[in-house]
Amino acid sequence: MSESVQTSLCRETIVRRNERNFLISHIGEEVVLMDIHNGQYIGLNAIGSAIWEKLEQPVPVHEVVHALTAEYAVSMQLCERETLLFLEKMMQHQMLIIQ
Repeated sequence: MSESVQTSLCRETIVRRNERNFLISHIGEEVVLMDIHNGQYIGLNAIGSAIWEKLEQPVPVHEVVHALTAEYAVSMQLCERETLLFLEKMMQHQMLIIQ
């Protein structure tokens, strides 16, 4: 069953991570961020951390998806859908800068 994704991002959107508002720590394969304004902690699992690392420099979403499909056993369609959803969540937490 196909799920509709409502997103303001698309494959061509250029994004990068927003490090200005966070203290960042790497713990194994995971990344933990603390929002310096509200003290909220955000934990990224291994795949979320892989996405975070790929966003160090401005990059189109489709390049992130391509890199993830090369690293993980996942279809392009599923990877794109899940990556866009994850990036939307990053936007909600001001973790993402749209170029």
